[in-house]
Amino acid sequence: MSHDKNISHLGINQSNNTAVFLWQCIFGLFIFVSSPLYAQENISYELEEHIVYYNVFNSSLIPADVAKQYNLVRAKDRAYLNVAVVKKSGGYGVAPRKLNGAYRNLLQQSFPLTFIEIKEATATYYLASIRFNNEEILHIDITVQADYQSTDETFTITKKLYKDL
Repeated sequence: MSHDKNISHLGINQSNNTAVFLWQCIFGLFIFVSSPLYAQENISYELEEHIVYYNVFNSSLIPADVAKQYNLVRAKDRAYLNVAVVKKSGGYGVAPRKLNGAYRNLLQQSFPLTFIEIKEATATYYLASIRFNNEEILHIDITVQADYQSTDETFTITKKLYKDL
């Protein structure tokens, strides 16, 4: 049974859950930006001419068919870091010249982040898998070079992650 998802106001017609999930990720980033409930939590980092938006979410939020399509692992001890880089002058997500990072636990054990690129018609963003223990506090270091004219910028976010029951 096929359910057509019409996202015509965004200029896209899709007939699968993949597009809906990907748009939910992007939409979630922008909801957090404008929501007063999340005013204390910073979910963006400003560069000279770009803004880096990011969020961390449990892998169980990814529908099984989407996880299979992009080879994403769904597990109780997995989360994903979602990163999108946009120009301050407007427009959709851009592909940064450089994006890498690592996450550290409280014992300062460091684990590299491996980003995969997700390209949509009007957006480009990156996902990296994070493995964690329940109620673990992680420091996530992200390095971005938005374009050839900019320098590397590194920033750190701290998150406490919880396993799904």
